[in-house]
Amino acid sequence: MEPTHLVSVAALVTNEKGEILLVNSPWRGWEYPGGLIEPGETFRDALHREVWEEAGVEIEITGFVGICKNLERNIVNIDFTARYVGGELRTSEESTEVIWADPEEAFRLITFPLTRKRLENMLSGREEAVLFCFRRENGFSVAEDELYTIGKSKPPAKPGGYLNRHGFCISGSGYFSFFVS
Repeated sequence: MEPTHLVSVAALVTNEKGEILLVNSPWRGWEYPGGLIEPGETFRDALHREVWEEAGVEIEITGFVGICKNLERNIVNIDFTARYVGGELRTSEESTEVIWADPEEAFRLITFPLTRKRLENMLSGREEAVLFCFRRENGFSVAEDELYTIGKSKPPAKPGGYLNRHGFCISGSGYFSFFVS
């Protein structure tokens, strides 16, 4: 059976100075580290592997930011925040440059619209998870953008749904199964 969706993870990794880890991808330009989850791999293991492969550093995952989906290609991206814990910056086949940048510099360097939107979500400091779907036809357009509270027993002020303590996203249209931990 062919997979119907590809799933990726990415992280906004910060150091003790509040700088953001950026990698220069030969395909997409400047971005934060991340990539596809391999068969049998957990979210955590995939994120640690991707950051190590692309940048040469070890991280500690500190938070969940949200999920976005490419409607044309059926790729689901899961975004986290993380803290740098060790290692030396290095390049790889997936990164021609690796740097620490302050948030303002990160916004200047990141030009790909999807990557910028996800960076805005990662830096927002929201307590809600951001879930959005997008299309890349004629550039980049958000098809749906919602906030969901995590672990709360009531829905957020904005219409949508919420993730309950079991990790299920509840909305008016039914259940979307997703474990946060």
